[in-house]
Amino acid sequence: MKTADQSVERRLAVSLRPARRDEHWLIVRRVLREGLDPTKLNWRRFVMAEGADGAILGFAQMKEFATGAREFGSLVVEPESRGEGIGGLLLTHFLEKFPRPVYLFCGLHNVRYYRRFGFRRLAEDEFPPAPLQRKWRMARLMVRIFRVKVAAMVLE
Repeated sequence: MKTADQSVERRLAVSLRPARRDEHWLIVRRVLREGLDPTKLNWRRFVMAEGADGAILGFAQMKEFATGAREFGSLVVEPESRGEGIGGLLLTHFLEKFPRPVYLFCGLHNVRYYRRFGFRRLAEDEFPPAPLQRKWRMARLMVRIFRVKVAAMVLE
């Protein structure tokens, strides 16, 4: 078990950088491992959180659509690095770089986490912008078929 001092030391040694072409399959494998949406995984949109030793501790992407809509997604933090602020570091990086609104889809168990950053859950009768509506409909279908609980959220 890590001590608080070890977690702080490790967090301070994390750097963010753009993903490289040779990391495409690493991204795909880890997204699949976490059960996340494996579509539209363009390595050029990803930012990697890298430890001092060069190990990839996590990553995320921001998708921008022609309509101007933005979707934060594919947030993966390695299991041994969870709880150290890496996900928040990645999310904050994108939120500082991109204008609002920013949408995301997440499991219900993550709603509380994203609320800490100012996101709010969309009501059942609210819909995300056009490019994200198909994904929202698919997410709702997944709820019915697989009993997977998904929430759509927005930061305005």
